[in-house]
Amino acid sequence: MLIRAGLPKKIGLTSCWYPEFRVKVPKIEGTGFTEKRVYFLIEDHTRYVNFLIEVKSAKQRINDEARFQLYDKYLYRSKIRFGILIDPFLIEIYEYGQPKPKAKLEIENPTNIEPIATFMIKFLDTVKMRTIAIHTSKGGVGKTTLVVNMAYELAKQGNRVLVVDLDDQANASLSLGVNKADEIDKASSLEEVEQILASFEERQELIEFLEDCGEKDFDYRKYIYPSSFNKHLKEGTDGSIDILPSSYKTQPYPLEELPSGERRLNKGLQKLKGEYDYCVIDTPPTYNRITWNGIFAAQYIVIPSQMEYLSAYGIRNPIRKTRVVREESEDTRATILGIVPMMTDNTKINKTILELVKKTFHNIPIFSDVKRTTNMREASHQRIPLSLLAEHKPQAGDAAKQMANLTQKIVERINSLESDKGI
Repeated sequence: MLIRAGLPKKIGLTSCWYPEFRVKVPKIEGTGFTEKRVYFLIEDHTRYVNFLIEVKSAKQRINDEARFQLYDKYLYRSKIRFGILIDPFLIEIYEYGQPKPKAKLEIENPTNIEPIATFMIKFLDTVKMRTIAIHTSKGGVGKTTLVVNMAYELAKQGNRVLVVDLDDQANASLSLGVNKADEIDKASSLEEVEQILASFEERQELIEFLEDCGEKDFDYRKYIYPSSFNKHLKEGTDGSIDILPSSYKTQPYPLEELPSGERRLNKGLQKLKGEYDYCVIDTPPTYNRITWNGIFAAQYIVIPSQMEYLSAYGIRNPIRKTRVVREESEDTRATILGIVPMMTDNTKINKTILELVKKTFHNIPIFSDVKRTTNMREASHQRIPLSLLAEHKPQAGDAAKQMANLTQKIVERINSLESDKGI
């Protein structure tokens, strides 16, 4: 997907760093583009992958000088992670700072585009990351329960999952085992609890990630931690869960002091492409800069809601707010996958509200409901996914299965949308 053409000159840099891929573009009203040959950058916002392109000719083929220019200069100055060198007989893909190609293809027949397209598609599949925000404007509807269980089910399928906790209540961080929940539970005095909380002051987490992600030497690994659930995943699987945690430090942070404050998370996640298959974002139920970061960073939105009057009424707000982001991003962000009825039961009020939701939001898919059960409460109390609870308590099997099925339906919905778009 071509998002931007005609790169402006950078202050203090000569034009020699620009990629040599050129194309004629017609004049576009309001943009200032004219019909001429321009340099350009390809940004694929649906996959979190951007490329700088440099095209060589049959007479001036790819050589070591061109390789050095691409990975050491062009990528460095443009802050783009991947670059492509191409001539009629060879394609090489480089990653910033890496002298060896990430992937390459020798072109046997320059007139046959199919092998080249297949090569690019396979490469894109190795680096794309799907970002899903679990978002609602009503608290207490099971949002974090959905985040934790989805992350675990995705990891069970062999996916590398990153959970981003944007909520200062840090329930996802606690549930995933990185906020010392067990230590807090075992603390015998207020002083011990205060000492544990004080240890978060020195920890690099969400706020530091947002502050530092624009730095040239930014290393995301300093801010991300493995979940304690990883030890329960089957040996030999590639599946894992990491978390960018939150804590009480998140609540008072003045993001407006940072450039592009509501897009800092999106900027940081650009540095992680290729490291994870899915990013699941737990957003706060209130609207502030932190919440907007989650929405702007998310390709997809899932709205959980209990089938009660106040919760169902709260569905309107995220639908309205995400529409703004879709318009600003030209439909590359905040696509609503659907609504998840949470903690449902067989009461008349639940059934009535569910029918009302289906009628009111008839153009938005309604996923299968997550039923209110004692096993759901027990798993939440133990801060473990339902699948883990079911391993030692067979009675929880049905509840675990409904969460696994829901996760699969969400993945299928994404696959369908991306197939329709040709992604």
